[in-house]
Amino acid sequence: MQMADLVVAEGYYDVGYRYLNVDDCWLSHERDRFGNLQPDNDRFPSGMKALGDYIHSRGLKFGIYEDYGNYTCAGYPGILGHLKEDADKFESWGVDYVKLDGCYSHPNDMDKGYPEFGYWLNQTGRPMIYACSWPVYQTYSGMTPNYTSIINTCNLWRNFDDIQDSWASIERTIDYYGDNQDTIIANAGPGHWNDPDMLIVGDFGLSYEQSKTQMAMWAIFAAPLLMSVDLRTIKKDYKDILKNRAIIAVNQDPLGIQGRRIYKQKGIEIWARPIMPVYRAKYSYSIVFLNRRTDGTPSEVSVTLKELGLDNPNGYHIEDLYDNHVYGVVTPDRRFKVDVNPSGSVVIIRCDIVKGIMNKAQQGTPAWKSQPRNEESFVLDLGNIGFRGNVAGGNQPLGQYPSIRGTGYVEPVPVSVGNSVAGPPQTRNFRNAPATSANAPYVPPSYPAGHYDHHEHGYSYQNINGQYVNTGKRKKRGAEEEVEEGYKVEVKVKPEDAL
Repeated sequence: MQMADLVVAEGYYDVGYRYLNVDDCWLSHERDRFGNLQPDNDRFPSGMKALGDYIHSRGLKFGIYEDYGNYTCAGYPGILGHLKEDADKFESWGVDYVKLDGCYSHPNDMDKGYPEFGYWLNQTGRPMIYACSWPVYQTYSGMTPNYTSIINTCNLWRNFDDIQDSWASIERTIDYYGDNQDTIIANAGPGHWNDPDMLIVGDFGLSYEQSKTQMAMWAIFAAPLLMSVDLRTIKKDYKDILKNRAIIAVNQDPLGIQGRRIYKQKGIEIWARPIMPVYRAKYSYSIVFLNRRTDGTPSEVSVTLKELGLDNPNGYHIEDLYDNHVYGVVTPDRRFKVDVNPSGSVVIIRCDIVKGIMNKAQQGTPAWKSQPRNEESFVLDLGNIGFRGNVAGGNQPLGQYPSIRGTGYVEPVPVSVGNSVAGPPQTRNFRNAPATSANAPYVPPSYPAGHYDHHEHGYSYQNINGQYVNTGKRKKRGAEEEVEEGYKVEVKVKPEDAL
């Protein structure tokens, strides 16, 4: 109840946070004599209905945790054998959000079980967000998740590790979302989201700069923003990160298009997400420059907007979303420079497309008139926000996002994905269209040996009758970090990489 009060009193509600979710361990170790779920009396002496009523009285919504298994991950009763009864119980308590984990269950039963529980939730008549863990358990057991069914069943789903309170955990998640973007982006959209797990901003494992990075990257991922922090003790600097209205606006952009990594070289990454407003079939964008180098000095990122795929001739109005610095209007051919601190820091900017002809008051400042440099560049390839190339050889390019470079564009250096050039075409123009083609079935990513080994990522499996079964989550082993030799990197674009 105190958390509900603080969500409202400390301004989190005002910037859009609405759900207060109770995680594992809220249950009693036994169902009652009628077979119903019941809370732990010491932790929730007034019961879950009273808790839900209080949360609703504060204008918030009430979320709860359960597990599609015999037990939850912490060993409390799961829903197996009680799907209808538990759905009805959640409705009677006024639950608005159900997270269904997958410990102590057979992954091959999930294709039937998760939709069945979703059916019973719908039968209650109460709208409830349905958060699934279905894909991650099947992936780590060697199965191929059926994302068509997942999208039609769940509002959000976990497809990678539980987040840990460490920068190494954040890095692994960022890598997964970048390395597998051609597969997972197509599944996301309004009403059905990839979920990289909770925000750990304000806890103990991230520096201030790394906390800013998680918030920015989750906005680019179009990820659900679920705070996991004690609101009674969080410091103001971290509170300000979680309440950054400009970054939350990017996260909540109505197009609902997940962003992608467009550049990765020598510890520098550039990520981009198409956002509103859209003008003449060209998007606005939010761009993140991420510095994962550990050489102790800022790195200068120097590119033109055109090299990033932003080619609106009238330019883009650019603002830094953390520093609130307004750069003004920058045209595609002008060089854009940012300095990004090392060790997991970001610069996140918003590039709003300019409509019509600019007047003198809209022009960029003289600082933007610097000419492109001629020195050798570390950049191998930029310009991959919009299309993956005109892979069909026709007039209409096929790519992740529609109509960003016009027709007839040919990628100067085609990107190979599997046995074909470019990734699978995305048939959705903006929202709510089929996420995958019937002729392009989901193919699970292949990982280097040990790189995404479930034994290193908190999932404990046992082989039972020839089938891998998850038997709960366990503590991670320590992760070693590779430290790159320290020197300053400047990211610039070769002339031949220009569009």
